[in-house]
Amino acid sequence: MHRTRDSSRWAAAMLGAVLVGVGYLLWWVTAGRPWPDSGQFPAWVEPLATMIAYGVAGALLVDRRPDLSFGWLLSGAAMLVVVQVLILPPAYAAVLEGDRSVWVRWGLTVGTFSFAPVAAQGLINLRFPSGRPAGRWGAILEKVIITCTALVMVGGLLGSTTLRDVAGSVAGLSHPLTGGTAVGRIADATIVLAPVVVLLGLIAGIGVVVRFARAEGIARQQLKWRAVGVIVALVLFPLAVTEQLPSLLSTVDTVVFVLTLVIPVLRYRLWSIDTFLRRSLVYGAITAALVIGFAVVSGLATRVVSRQVAAPIAAVVVALSFVPLRDRTQHLVDRLFYGGRQDPYRTLRDLGQRLNAVPGGDALGSFGHAVASALRLPYVAIQRGDGTPVACYGTRVEPLERWPLEYEGQIEGFLVASARRGEEGFDDRDRSLLCDIAGQLGLALHTRTLTVALLRSQQRLVAAREEERRRLRRELHDGLGPVLTAIGLTLDAARARLVTDPLAAEHHIVAAREAAAQALADLRKVVHGLRPPTLDDLGLAGALRSQAERLTAGSPLQVTIEAGELPDLPAAVEVAAYRTAVEAITNAVRHSDGRQCRVRLNVSARKLVLQVGDDGTSTGLWLPGVGVTAMRERAAELGGSCQAGPSPDGGVVTAWFPLPETP
Repeated sequence: MHRTRDSSRWAAAMLGAVLVGVGYLLWWVTAGRPWPDSGQFPAWVEPLATMIAYGVAGALLVDRRPDLSFGWLLSGAAMLVVVQVLILPPAYAAVLEGDRSVWVRWGLTVGTFSFAPVAAQGLINLRFPSGRPAGRWGAILEKVIITCTALVMVGGLLGSTTLRDVAGSVAGLSHPLTGGTAVGRIADATIVLAPVVVLLGLIAGIGVVVRFARAEGIARQQLKWRAVGVIVALVLFPLAVTEQLPSLLSTVDTVVFVLTLVIPVLRYRLWSIDTFLRRSLVYGAITAALVIGFAVVSGLATRVVSRQVAAPIAAVVVALSFVPLRDRTQHLVDRLFYGGRQDPYRTLRDLGQRLNAVPGGDALGSFGHAVASALRLPYVAIQRGDGTPVACYGTRVEPLERWPLEYEGQIEGFLVASARRGEEGFDDRDRSLLCDIAGQLGLALHTRTLTVALLRSQQRLVAAREEERRRLRRELHDGLGPVLTAIGLTLDAARARLVTDPLAAEHHIVAAREAAAQALADLRKVVHGLRPPTLDDLGLAGALRSQAERLTAGSPLQVTIEAGELPDLPAAVEVAAYRTAVEAITNAVRHSDGRQCRVRLNVSARKLVLQVGDDGTSTGLWLPGVGVTAMRERAAELGGSCQAGPSPDGGVVTAWFPLPETP
């Protein structure tokens, strides 16, 4: 806030002037003096309420927020009403006593100042809450309202229309300066712009409601209050246009306008008025509908029966229509504010259809959008258990709440949602519906997770296949290729010298034989890299025994292989178990100080369990080097797992490999 000493002085001066006007008005009324346009309800109540409400609120806003124009507009309108109160009643009393002097007729012209609060309301609605016109069209509308207001005020001061309106039955009054002149006629013509200003102010009020629906954060909190004031004004507008609005209701409108302006400016979250706003919309719509319905029914009934009978008939119809009309309007307003919360089963059905209608990975994102739209939420997200977002919609705002997404007793992730803007959190109905929605999403997120895992597995499979092909190409090209080429060239040389130089030919043949032996060794190496041949020749247990003998040659470590009746294992499982066991035996030979190493193989619960343990001294955690990492990766590729580390009896490596179900 921007508060200065000058603004405080201005506020004090304005408040003092208002107090003078209020005191003068009360003295005038209590003295029994006449008041212009008095009716069934005292007409002086409206200017009294305007001076107090506009003056006090204007002084407060000028003092606290002089940077905003709201306080100055309210204070200016209050000052004009004060001038009107000080000048108009004495002039009116003089006219009633037969005085037609110039000063009396000039005094009657200040009756046009009663139009100032109406114009101020329109300008404030255009500038609320930032203090600047809302958009380009708002700036244009503001200029039009200012221009029309200035013309109406000048026309009221220079024309005779105001004199006739204030004096009422007193005839023969004309403007002391422009009466009977072209200027006077033009001034009287400008009064027709007054309804235009009222209509533009009404449009500015509707703009407040529209901006409230689109706003966020603090601006939304402020606009929510002002929207209540606009709704009250809209409800009273038909009565004001038809001149059926009592002064008391006009006073209520003034007070509501000031309250819904001052509170959001100074303390925009003093109370939560969502309920009040919804009920205002409901009963405002009902009031308008019943008034129109009463007028239509009574008008139609008067064509058949008398007016005295038509009015009770219309009243009965309106009374019978109240409850169903209220329920229907309440449903529409609740749906406007809270979406499908009022009909949770229909909302769940629609969301389920939405989830099933969208294929593949877009389903969860579309579902989040649908939840946010259905419940009017600013932010909805679906997260995995580690907090990684899978899909989200909208802008994240506080407060946030989470609901677990479960499948078969396991938490797959969370449904995260932000409360509606301006609300402190979710109520019980919102939480219950979102909990039901979360129950429907557990399976979808689980399916999404499996789909992603399957896709990644396929990608790894393709990558591994291509890497293996590249390795084979490199070994065949760089290893066997040159050797076979050398064999061919050597044999050609031997054939060329077979007759002329038998000894040289024999030398070339020997070299070709050695190259062929090298080629055969390289080929066996390539084949062994694809799959150890001993697996096909000796089986998994026999291959491990054969390899263990080679690895422990010259080592004090003795390896024992324990394997019962193993079923026919898939080739991938067999190779992974073989290489994992060989790596574990190699680590034991290199790093263990034990004397015994035991390898156990058994099948349990559709899993091949491999355990390699030694009786060496093993303390502390094992650092995951190349060998341990390779063993874990082999098991993970097949959907299994591998653990390696110390145990009370020594180092132990345990791996599990899943087996397919037997058909």
